[in-house]
Formats: sequence, structure tokens, C-alpha cells
Amino acid sequence: MTIDEAASDPTVGRAAARWLFAGLLLWGVGVQVIEILASLGMIVCGLSVAAICLRKRSRKEIGELLFAWWPLALFFVWAIAGPALAGRLPTPTGLARAFDWLLIPFAACAVRALPERQLKSIALICAWVFLVSCAVAALQAFGIWPSLSTFERFSWTRIGFHRVYEAVPDAQGRFMAGGLLFHRLKFAHVGGLWVLGFLVLGAADRGRARAFWLATSAIGFVSILAFPYARAASLALLLSASLTLGLIGTSRYRARLAAVVLATLTLAAVFAYRPTRERFLTGLTSSGSGDRKAILSTGVRAVTEHPIAGVGLGQFRPSYFGSATTPQYVLDNPGKAHNQFLSMAAEIGIPGMLLFLLLLIWLGRSFNPRDPFGLFGLSALAFFSLLSLAHDPLIHAPFSMALSLSFGVASARAPMSRR
Repeated sequence: MTIDEAASDPTVGRAAARWLFAGLLLWGVGVQVIEILASLGMIVCGLSVAAICLRKRSRKEIGELLFAWWPLALFFVWAIAGPALAGRLPTPTGLARAFDWLLIPFAACAVRALPERQLKSIALICAWVFLVSCAVAALQAFGIWPSLSTFERFSWTRIGFHRVYEAVPDAQGRFMAGGLLFHRLKFAHVGGLWVLGFLVLGAADRGRARAFWLATSAIGFVSILAFPYARAASLALLLSASLTLGLIGTSRYRARLAAVVLATLTLAAVFAYRPTRERFLTGLTSSGSGDRKAILSTGVRAVTEHPIAGVGLGQFRPSYFGSATTPQYVLDNPGKAHNQFLSMAAEIGIPGMLLFLLLLIWLGRSFNPRDPFGLFGLSALAFFSLLSLAHDPLIHAPFSMALSLSFGVASARAPMSRR
């Protein structure tokens, strides 16, 4: 008996479906609002899938979780054990980031077990939360927002309310918005995944909700480009959305034309607005990005000194590998090399980074672009890969959890024979 059959069994089905529904919903809403909510959803989802497998003794499903995801297992074991054997234990944050990836197959099982009607209900609720977040970002961007002192009573939540008061250079009265996550990069990175998801859902849906999905995707697309002033996210989203449009109808001239038009118009709009244009043009300078070259050099030095085992998950800090000429603001950077693959190599060594690339390639090969689930997986993978060339998106817990949910959703229909 598979988990799909177990969830539909009358002795398990209703209770199991409720828990799976609640877990996925909390997971999807939490990555847009507050990470503790998403963590709770991941726990509920994982435990629910495990309980169904154990109760029904679904040997096939348990074996699938243990052995069919072998690249994930290899990456996870090396990420934890490799540095640990060299005496470099992971930090709690680094450990949690690794467990996010381990939850991908559980999310896939949960999505497969729920009927389409419930999955669409989850998507609808998440879409409304996303639209609210975009509206909040718009208010923050134009300064139509309460003063920072208003949020002092909520300081116990440790939410960075102050992050949305960062002024846009040379644009009076404009601020770098963060939506409901109160962080411009978290909003842009997590929001990019939702934009791609709703774009694919709108293209696949033939019902009355199709216009809503496409409108939500369009509103999110414009919001991410206009409000958080996130260069890498804007460019990665633009290219990923263009790729998605092109893959929606690989044999249709209109789809390819739409991809080209989208890319052209968006780039024109971005570079027509001076503050945004200058942020892109200064992307590799010390004045425009906190000296990315100097930050990258600390990551290279970390890999050079610890090429096999790395420094441990969550243990990389530019301040540990700076030189006498490294600027202080680079040393104060909170544990990232501004390149996810370089940071991965610094933390778990070159073998760990290669296993990570193997996992991404393996996931990409399992996604069928002709299936909406698979197309979303390829879109999310493209977005993450492009973003990782100029950022460390996994350093932010909401994005790490959102990406594992995205890959879990995309893997729900991936043929297990190809794994």
C-alpha cells in the first residue's frame, strides 16, 4: 500500500488528510510571514507522512524515502559527517538548513496524497497571503508605514522591523520594502518562487481561477522588481520567468515571443529608472554592494585552507578568512561569500559542493517540463541557481524552507524509476 492509498483509506484518510493539509498550509504561509510557522508546518507534514507509512506498513513508500532519494542522502550525510569527522561541528542554524533539504521527499509524499481540490485550496490561501505581502511592500516602499517605535512592543519576536526603513539612494521618499517578512531579500527571494508557481498554475489551469493565478503572478513580478530593490533577485526572476514562458509551449511561437517581450520590456523598465539602474550598474563595485570581490576572496581563502571537509555547516565567516587589507565592513558580513556554491564549498568542502551540484542536477533531470509540477520544479531550480551566482539565498531560513517545499511539490509527479 502506497501513501496515496493509505491516505484514502477510511481508517486513516480523513485524519491523515487533515494533518497533511494543515502541515502544507502552515509551511506555505509560514515562509511568507514568519519562519517558526513554517517550521511547525514542516514538522507536522513530516510526522504525518511518517505516521501514515508506519501505520500502514507501506514498505514500498518507506523504501522510496530511504533509498530512491540517494543523492539527497549522500549530500545530507556528507554535509553533517564530513566536517564533523574533521572536528568541525555544524551550528544549529546550519543543521536546520540541512534538514530543510531532507524534508523534500516528505513534502512530495504529502502533495501526492492530497486531492487536487485541497491542493488548490492551499494555493489559494497562499496566494492571498502573497498579495497582502505585496500590498504591504508597496506601502513600505513609499513610506506609508508606521514609525519604527510602533513595533517596539513586538521586539520579542526578533523580527527585523527596522529593515524596511532603509532609504533608496537618490530617490526621496522611497524605501527598500520587505513585505510581511520585513526583509527585502527574503521578500524578493521567497516571492520569486511564488511568482513562478502561480505563473505555471495559471498556464495549467483551465478553470475560472486561471485569471486569478496569472494576475497574482503578474502583481508579484512587478512588486519584486519595484519595491525591494533586489538586483540579483530581479534578474534571476526575469530570466526564470522568461524560461518558464518559453517552456510552457515549446512548440508555440507565441510562448517564445512572450518570453522575449517580457525580458525586453522588463529590462527597459529597470534601466529607465535611475535608482534601479545605478544599483545594477554598481553591482560589482565596493560602493554598490559591500565590496563583493573582497567578500568572494574570503570564501576562496576558506576553500583553499579547508578543501575537503570545509569549516562546518553554518561556520563560515568572512572575518575568519580576511586579510590585513580586508575592509571592516567585509569582515562584519554575517557568514556568506555572495555565491551560494562557494559558500557551500567553504562550509562542507569541495566534495560536499559537488554532491550538492549532483543533487540539483538529479532533481532537474526528474522534472518533466510538460507536466505543471515538473515545469515549476525547473523554474524554481533555474531561479535558485541564477540567484546563487550572486547571493547566498539559503542563509535566510524562509527561503531555504520555501525552496524545499517547492522542490517537494515539483517532485510529487516525478517518475521514481528515473531516480
